[in-house]
Amino acid sequence: MDTLLFDLSAWSQIQITGVDRKSFLQSFCTNDINKLGSGAVCEVFIPDIKGKILGHLFVVAEDEHLTLLAVPGANETVAPHLTKYLLGVEAEVQDKTNDTGLLCLIGDNVADVVGEAVSLELNQGRKIALGGNSLLIVRVDITNFPTYLVSGSREEIEVAQQYLLEKGAPVGTDAHFERLRIEAGFPFAGVDISAANIAQEAARTDQTISFTKGCYLGQEPIARLDAMGHTNKELRGLVIEAESVSNGASVLAEEKEVGTITSVAQRGDGTSVGFAIVRAKFAKPGTSLVVTDAVGTYPATVFWPRLE
Repeated sequence: MDTLLFDLSAWSQIQITGVDRKSFLQSFCTNDINKLGSGAVCEVFIPDIKGKILGHLFVVAEDEHLTLLAVPGANETVAPHLTKYLLGVEAEVQDKTNDTGLLCLIGDNVADVVGEAVSLELNQGRKIALGGNSLLIVRVDITNFPTYLVSGSREEIEVAQQYLLEKGAPVGTDAHFERLRIEAGFPFAGVDISAANIAQEAARTDQTISFTKGCYLGQEPIARLDAMGHTNKELRGLVIEAESVSNGASVLAEEKEVGTITSVAQRGDGTSVGFAIVRAKFAKPGTSLVVTDAVGTYPATVFWPRLE
């Protein structure tokens, strides 16, 4: 896919500084971040004491701080949650969302667009010169194509965006980004997954949860569910045989509701893709379901983890 440029400046950015920054966050996230070297990226959940999802983040280890990248609105939950546990810890949590911007480049020829080689493996980051400024660029697992997030101050991102536009980078639409992330199984916390869901129900366990790290808030119910061996429901993608479907549409199996559409996007071929938390009995890829909204009823097929 040729590279597309998306403006994700509404996304949340949180910074954690101080000598205890890693050990502090280690106690409140599901993945093992203690060994992250400079430039390494780790995908995590921030759970509550019951193992329910408060936030879904990319943690970037930089030389002097940790940068947390997450979907819009995550800062309003995650930053206050972490801040209340800072007593006696040499760390500081700062919500940088209003001061920073974020660009997203998706495609196979990002180097041609940014003007220099971008040889990053998945979950790696480094500084890159873009539009005359040194910005953080990280490669993350959001779509089925090479996906890079570029972070900087609001002013730096505005300059970088103009630079990329002048170089001819095509601008992607919000609808296109939605389709790409749904097809790749990337949920939005607060939309597709929430504090109603224990971490494993997001079906990103391999990417986000370490079962060998030390203790953290919410670990016990997450570990207990792992020992049980299964969830009662999980996030799934659906290919829906309809050009347009409403968010909130019901997902049916055997004439009973087994889920609700939380995100949906048109594919441009007369079908749509969507997310729903589906009862485990009907969550196997290839399972035939039915989606119904106020307009009609449509056949649907489960896919996971990605729609190739």
